[in-house]
Order: sequence, then C-alpha cells, then structure tokens
Amino acid sequence: MVQHEGMSLTSQGRPTSQRRSISQEPWRSEPVVRRLPRPRASRLRVGDLTAVLSFVAAVTLGLWWQHGGLSLLLEGGVGTLSGIGQLSGLVAALAALGGLVLTSRPRWLERRYGQDGLLAAHRWFGIVTVVTVLLHAVTDTWAWGAATGGTIITGLTDLLANQAWMVAATVATALMVVLGLSSWRRLRQRIPYETWYFVHLTGYLAVLLGFGHQLTLGADFATDTLAFWWWTALFVVTAILILQARLGDLLRSLSRRFYVVAVSREADGIGSLHVSGPGLRRLRVAGGQFFNVRAATKDLWWQAHPFSVSAAPTTAGLRFTIKELGEDSANVLDLEPGTRLVLEGPYGVFTADRANGAPVVLVAGGVGIAPIRALLEDCRPEQRPVVIVRVRSDRELAHRTELERMVAARGGTLHVLAGPRQWFTRPDPFAPETLRAWIPDLRDRHVFVCGPASLESAVMTGMRKAGVPTGHIHHERFGV
Repeated sequence: MVQHEGMSLTSQGRPTSQRRSISQEPWRSEPVVRRLPRPRASRLRVGDLTAVLSFVAAVTLGLWWQHGGLSLLLEGGVGTLSGIGQLSGLVAALAALGGLVLTSRPRWLERRYGQDGLLAAHRWFGIVTVVTVLLHAVTDTWAWGAATGGTIITGLTDLLANQAWMVAATVATALMVVLGLSSWRRLRQRIPYETWYFVHLTGYLAVLLGFGHQLTLGADFATDTLAFWWWTALFVVTAILILQARLGDLLRSLSRRFYVVAVSREADGIGSLHVSGPGLRRLRVAGGQFFNVRAATKDLWWQAHPFSVSAAPTTAGLRFTIKELGEDSANVLDLEPGTRLVLEGPYGVFTADRANGAPVVLVAGGVGIAPIRALLEDCRPEQRPVVIVRVRSDRELAHRTELERMVAARGGTLHVLAGPRQWFTRPDPFAPETLRAWIPDLRDRHVFVCGPASLESAVMTGMRKAGVPTGHIHHERFGV
C-alpha cells in the first residue's frame, strides 16, 4: 500500500500534494527495450591501496633517513631547520602527486570510491600540499640565510639570484597558495565554476615547476642515483596514470555517439533531457550514476555538467532530469532534438548495490529526485522501499506518477513533504523520533539521500541519532 503523507498541514486546509501527469517518455516507444548492463564491480581492495601507499612512503622516508635526514632534524639550530625543510618538501611532493592522481579519477579508483570520494580525498591532499609547501619554503629559506649569517630575506635573495630553478619554485609555491585559497569554501562559492576549473589546471604547472628545483637542489638527488630514479619514476608513473585517465575518458566519450531525442517538462523549473544513440551499445550504467554532459554546439561545447540518470538506463535511451538553476542548465533544456551530446562517464557508486538487498529508505530533496527515482527502479519488492521527498511546493515535485506506481508495485511507502515547515504537524520531519515513528525497522535499513547540502546534513544527523549505522547511510556529491 502506498501511503501519501505530506505531513498534516495547518487549519488552512491546503493539500500536501496534487496529482500531476508527466510527459510521456518519447524513447519508451521502442518495440524491444532491454536494460543496459550494470557496471562491473571494482576489484580493488582497500588492503591493496594501503600496501602501495605504505611502500611509497616507506621507500621515500628510507632514502631520506639514509641521507642523514633524521640526524639533521635532531641536530638543532640550522640543521633542524634544514631537516624540517627536507621532510616537508618530500611530503609536499608526495601529496601533490597523489592529489593529481585523485583528481584525474582513474576508473579503477572511481569504481571503488566514487568521484565525490576521490575529490574529498583530493581536498585533503591539497591541504597537506599547501601547508607543507609553505613550511618547506620558509624553513629551507631560513636555513639557507642562517647558514651564511644572514636572515630569511637575504637567504631568499641569494637563492633567487644564484640557484637554478628557484624562480620557478617560487612561482610554483605562489600557484599552490592560490589553488588553496580558491578552494576555500567561502571563496569557492563566489567564483564561477569555469574560473575555478581553469585556475586548478595550473596545479599541473606548479608540480612541474617544483620538480625542476627538486632535481637541482634536493639533497636526495645530489649524491644518490637510486633516489634520482625513484623520484623520476614517481613523476613518470603519475603522468601515465593522469594521461590514461584523462585521455581514456575523453576518447571514450568522443567515440560514442549520442544525441537529444526530446526535452520534456516535469515540474516547475524542472525538465528532462531524453538521450539516445548508437553509443548506448557500449555503455554499462546503473541507476544512481551520473554523466558529465557536454552539448556539441558552438556556445556550449566547453561546458560539462554533471547530471544523474533519472530512469533505468535501457537500450532505448537515457533520461536526465535537470533543474533550471541558472542560464547554463536552462540552455541545456533548450537544446533541439538531434543535437549531438558528449557523455563522459558514468561515474559514481550511489547505486542500489550498496544495500546488498537489504530494505532501504530513499530520501530526495528537490532535483535530488533524479538519482533517487532511478534507484527506486532498481529496488526489489523484498526491500520494501520507504521514499521520502522534500520539496518547497507540489509544483516542484517531478515524476510523482512514476514514484507512486513504483512504490506501490514494491509494497513500499511514499512520504511527500511539501511546503514550509510551519505547515507540518512535526516541525522537524527528520528528527529521530519522527523517523522511528514512520519506519519502525529503520535500524535494519540502508539509507540513500540526495539533495541540497542542508537537507543531506539534516537527514544524516537524524538517521544516525535514530540508530542507523553510519556505514548504512549513503550519499554522493556530483559537483566539485
């Protein structure tokens, strides 16, 4: 039985929802429609990755130790400054290389951790890189000046004037600081995505410029051929992984032909892009995954937008449900049928597979209904899905008819939370007591949530307080 629950309203008597028919899906008219194959499960194990990282760290620290790095660190005075400078420089180099690999999203990593997991780790690698680069620059310059009886200023002047690649290293340090500041959340929100993206491309240049001074001044390189080839190998392997990931995704996306079949209106400010083409034959994709979608037109080709599939991917086509959040997304919904699209992906691990067949709770906010609706289609009746949808008004609820039909077919329950909070009988619909009242077996379920950051935070906090294990709560960010 499907239970429509918009949370009882105030005495104004306004209904919590209105039935709304959606546009017929034009690509569902295919005579024979088959589900596209699901992505292959990742074979990467956490232990494998830990072993590789441990090996790289052990060899790097071992070479530093062999060259007297620890003795220098414990020497005191100028020696300690030099030791700190060496060690922080090595950590900065490793963190920078690791961050570049993560942001290139190699398939074997992305299929295990998801794009948002890789980008979250990349942010931490970036923080470590910026902090240790600054520490390295200050302590090494200070030690250089102190060794000649000068100051940090005279040390910097001497290095820039007389040491090869030091100007390049200074530029690299400045670029790293700019990259770090541009990723600061308060500044990031004020920078257009395209500006932020192109600024971050300079990270590759910063690493290359820094490598030059590492070759000429690094203590590991000066007297040890093994250290030289070790670091050279690290840079070469990093470059290969980045090129393989970036070029591989680009070539795959360009070799698969997709085009717009139709555009339909789903709700106020929300539309769907229906996509088909011969490239479908080579896709493996699951509900809940997303693509970076690029329109091959003269004014939009340089923009790629992350859009989730909002229906089961089939041989008839894909559907992306999009909210008009600005001019760019509105332009996508204005595309004419027949427009060529470049689809990069699929990405993400926000799929029903993570529940391992257990009962589920699916929570959507706004356009977060897109991946949640696709996930629901992958749920089996024994999972008894409970679907909670939060929207500002009934007019913004997309795919309602589909949700009602699929929830009923799976013996689940649909809760629609529409309107401002003051309309609800319970002010906080995601409070632990409210969630337990709705879902008595909540602790035994897996929870999937997608929506604005504030909604995701409220849901995850409420679920944890209600007793849901953290490992059973799944969410995924599609942007950066």
